[in-house]
Amino acid sequence: MVRIVIVEDDQGDLAQLADCLRRYEQEHGACFSMKSYANPADFLDAYRSDCDLIFMDIELPLFNGVDVARQLREIDSVVTLVFITNMEQYAVSGYEVDALDFVVKPINYYRFSSMMRKALRVIARRAEKEVVVRTAGAITRLRISQIFYVEVRDHLLIYHTDQGRFESWGKLSDVEADLAADHFVRSSTSHLVNLRHVMSVEGSSVNVAGEKLSVSQRRRKAFFASVTNYLSGK
Repeated sequence: MVRIVIVEDDQGDLAQLADCLRRYEQEHGACFSMKSYANPADFLDAYRSDCDLIFMDIELPLFNGVDVARQLREIDSVVTLVFITNMEQYAVSGYEVDALDFVVKPINYYRFSSMMRKALRVIARRAEKEVVVRTAGAITRLRISQIFYVEVRDHLLIYHTDQGRFESWGKLSDVEADLAADHFVRSSTSHLVNLRHVMSVEGSSVNVAGEKLSVSQRRRKAFFASVTNYLSGK
């Protein structure tokens, strides 16, 4: 199921967009869940990085949709975003906030259908399991392939990724339980390693994405076995 949120204050425009989505479902065998907000402030307050596709009206009372999208991107940098606009030239602003596309009112269903096919392809590519990291004042979604390893210092979790470091409070054992089926293995009490990014293992250390981490004596045998099984495809 594709989770869709619509931020649109005009009930007529909202109804037309919902009709287009329902028609697309029927014609293509898709399955959508839809939720709408007339007030963008309510949308931002409620948003928990828990949807796949957002339709955002550019012209909202007391708000500019692009400004709302900028705030959205501070919370969620990857969710697929499509603007709704009366004026096609306004849609150029969407590039500032990494919008995928735009829909011009009144909606032409065939243009809409083409846009939806593109959006669903993007969403499918992002369907890889994600981890939601709640940092100070923000929520970040990370695909598991982005994570090199997770480190714990006291109760501070540090996610080392291809986008830099992200810090959150929690227990490494909880992260391990969540990611055990996704080829994440403890190399030591303090490190949970993504086997996808293991470059080499030598003695009491493992090279993870170019960084050497220690492998504890107690975990060495099990860790080496996990690396061997992963590399051999078992």
